[in-house]
Amino acid sequence: MQKVYGLKVYTKTTYEKMNGKYIPKMLGVIEGPVNKMMKAYPDKFNFMRHETKRSLRTKGGKSNT
Repeated sequence: MQKVYGLKVYTKTTYEKMNGKYIPKMLGVIEGPVNKMMKAYPDKFNFMRHETKRSLRTKGGKSNT
């Protein structure tokens, strides 16, 4: 994992119904923009392809159109 700033890490409680009772279940949540999540966790997000404005620009700085 790379050091990436701007990701929020917190816990979230969900409730699961078992035998007529609601049992609390604590989950860990990591939240942030897609490009930062892909940089921080490349093995978990390797199924995604993400295009940024930088990757769409021409290399020479001048457009051919």
